[in-house]
Amino acid sequence: MSLKTKVKAGNISNLSDARYCAGMGVDWLSFSADAVDPTTFKEITSWVTGPQFVLEVTEATTLNSIDQYQVSTLEITYKQLSLIDRLPSMEWIITLPLSVWNEQKHEILQFKDTISFLVLDLDIADLQDVTDMAAHFKILINQPDTHSLADILTLPLEGISINVAGENELKPGLKDFERLASILEELEVLD
Repeated sequence: MSLKTKVKAGNISNLSDARYCAGMGVDWLSFSADAVDPTTFKEITSWVTGPQFVLEVTEATTLNSIDQYQVSTLEITYKQLSLIDRLPSMEWIITLPLSVWNEQKHEILQFKDTISFLVLDLDIADLQDVTDMAAHFKILINQPDTHSLADILTLPLEGISINVAGENELKPGLKDFERLASILEELEVLD
């Protein structure tokens, strides 16, 4: 399956989510280090091929445990930029509200050569700010619930980020993917 834009599926916590998203053609599967331990991460990722794996790290994450996950990309918030200097061999995805860009632009730009993507929330979108950011960084827009996907795709971005968390399995291997499917089907390139 081919998608119109890149897609990062975040907060993956079980094999059903990982396999469904991989089968739908997402580019990244993102796992929270606070919700998925290294053993479960290894079990899930050993069954999935295609997407790259990303580890979501919060301020509560024990940094010593990061080495136990086999990933080359970490996702952090803009408040954790100091981690970039502490773990220089990693690729970085930084999440931030769009409103922070004007306040923190200078600090974020210091890491321009190190940050692979910025993930933005568009709740209070000023499209000029998105255009300004896209001049410096590759942009992923967070789950477009408040804006139509067609409108989101007109922005200068690399893709979208979908939060998969909160969609529990009905039982192991059985899950309702209706919300996720509707987004991914809208992004599907029809032959």
